[in-house]
Amino acid sequence: MDRHTATSHRPAPQGRQVDAFERKVRFGCGALLGLVVGLGLCVRLWPLSGLAMGAVVLLAIVACGACAVRWGDRFWARLRWLS
Repeated sequence: MDRHTATSHRPAPQGRQVDAFERKVRFGCGALLGLVVGLGLCVRLWPLSGLAMGAVVLLAIVACGACAVRWGDRFWARLRWLS
């Protein structure tokens, strides 16, 4: 057995196109992470107004969702604090 086929951490083929459904799933999963991160930031920065908390959460949702769509599995692999 070739050592390249036996590894579980091989990169995805470079020419592979991501379809619309996969983009939606990636964004949804990233948005869930962003929600958790945004709420965690609001707890750490507690004396915030409602508008500021909404902005922080919205920014975290959009940022994590966009990063998950853009970088896919590489985005999740770099989040070492999740493991």
